[in-house]
Amino acid sequence: MNRFFKKVLFVVYLLVVTLVLLELGVRVWGYSEHYIYDPIYMPFDEAEDIPYVHKPNLAGVHARGPSVVVNTDSLGLRSETAGARYGPKEEGEYRIAVTGDSVTFGEGVERAEDTFCQVLEDVLNRRQDTVRVRVFNYGVSAYSVREMAASLQYRMLDVEPDLVLMAIIQPDFDLSRTPDTVDQWGYYSTQSGFLPMNSVVKRSLREVRLMYVVRDVYRQLKTRQDASGSVSGVSLLPDSYRYVVQFKETAREHDLSYSIVLLPLFEEDFLEMLTGRLTEDGISFVDLAPVRDEFTLEEFQVSKFDAHPSAAVHRRIGEVLAEYVLQEQLGSD
Repeated sequence: MNRFFKKVLFVVYLLVVTLVLLELGVRVWGYSEHYIYDPIYMPFDEAEDIPYVHKPNLAGVHARGPSVVVNTDSLGLRSETAGARYGPKEEGEYRIAVTGDSVTFGEGVERAEDTFCQVLEDVLNRRQDTVRVRVFNYGVSAYSVREMAASLQYRMLDVEPDLVLMAIIQPDFDLSRTPDTVDQWGYYSTQSGFLPMNSVVKRSLREVRLMYVVRDVYRQLKTRQDASGSVSGVSLLPDSYRYVVQFKETAREHDLSYSIVLLPLFEEDFLEMLTGRLTEDGISFVDLAPVRDEFTLEEFQVSKFDAHPSAAVHRRIGEVLAEYVLQEQLGSD
């Protein structure tokens, strides 16, 4: 019996040592760093289709990416200045409100001034002096087109925008990508899972870098087994396209200029199908896919483990988008 227990203890010892070494290896590797972040979210109770938003007045909190810190204004939007407040729209002020996912938010981009929303504002104010432009960044990580359409209806109208933009990438048409809710600390989560949403154990596991590798491996295997939940490779636009139409209708209902911004992260076949449908439905859009061809893969990605656009790509998106706004919305050359 003693010999049996010694063997069990030895196996446990080997298992613990192996896990510790794997954890150390992942930390040195840096693979999971872009998943680690402070609890920056809070529930949004005013609309069923918006499960969470950013907490307002955040100052220098750690967001995804090893060196990324985030400030939010009084509305919970990413901002250069923590706690910034805005009064009613002033005479001569032109407001642009942009909704989107983590790309619009600027995940992985260290400074708010390098996100395409801020670049858009800076370029427009530098290129013309007819109006003073202010851009509001309503981008939130993991939002789908459903949350974006709801953001216009329940959040963006409050800032009295003149122009509203929905900035999208192909995965945004997958409604299942958005987590259900936010836990008691401020991490977004799902109701399903083998641990309760507000479990202390679950929060502790967020600090274990190895768990993110395991999760990604599991997701890859699951995706291969069940491709039906993906919008990649489909022959028809998914039903979630209706939220793009809804965005247009809400904008028109409030007499707002609008456009759908196709960010440079679409597969060619899907993009062709989408632009064809947008044209057919008379929906205003701007295609930024050509920006992708201006960069190598290494230049495009924020890091070798994170496919989000780099600060350089954000700057280029902001510049091209500014040209569109100048020509199509402000009527400037």
